[in-house]
Amino acid sequence: MFSRVLMTRPSHFRVVYQINPWMSKEDDVDRKLAIKQWENLKETIEETGVSVEVIEQREDLPDMVFACNSGLSVGNRVYLANFRHSERQPESKVFADWFRDHGFEVVGSQSPFYFEGGGDSCFSSKDKLWAGFGYRSQLGAYDEISKLGPFKIVRCQLVDPRFYHMDTCFCVLDEHTALWYPDGFSEESQLAMRSQGVELIPVCLADAERFVCNAVAIGRTVIVPAGCDATKALLEGRGWRVVVCDMSEFLKGGGACQCLVMKLWDI
Repeated sequence: MFSRVLMTRPSHFRVVYQINPWMSKEDDVDRKLAIKQWENLKETIEETGVSVEVIEQREDLPDMVFACNSGLSVGNRVYLANFRHSERQPESKVFADWFRDHGFEVVGSQSPFYFEGGGDSCFSSKDKLWAGFGYRSQLGAYDEISKLGPFKIVRCQLVDPRFYHMDTCFCVLDEHTALWYPDGFSEESQLAMRSQGVELIPVCLADAERFVCNAVAIGRTVIVPAGCDATKALLEGRGWRVVVCDMSEFLKGGGACQCLVMKLWDI
């Protein structure tokens, strides 16, 4: 459902503030290693046949590397992010300019609701959008997003601050399958998610905390962070090709593979 993604080159990535439980200003980012890890992820994605568009990072926006949060694309439209934290709010204009320059219609820029793009929303099919809310995105944003197409919205309430974006505890593998850490969601949301006719494969807490759900699935390939051996074996046993990418430097900012990638959905 996507043949292109957007990534931000991490020329200025560092941790200079703390807006999620994983961030610490005491963790020094190895910039050279971060760039190497980012290039490896980019090349891995390109090897699957997906093309990677690159936006350059603005020096004063260290979290701009997490391009996934910049918005939600629906065909040639992008519903723009409205970041909850002031540190990230200037990113919206930078990304909006890029989207417009590349032929996208930008919508949602006047929304009163917080919304952090692909960090909290993803399609499993052209008919179904999984919609996370609770920490970084507000439920009201999805009332507006629902006007972008005739897709069903599955509302998923996040309840564990360690998993502050949905893409840290939920990953669509294909139309019929997803990884998840169930305890990241409210009991009501767990019931709603289980009722969607999608097989939800639970991951262990140890792998969840290593951000295994912050994976990128393309066809039968799943790109996962290093150290998630239990889930890797589980997926390989089900016939998936699993590629491991070391994300140690980006984990210091509370992100991994998927956080660095905005899917440009062909919806």
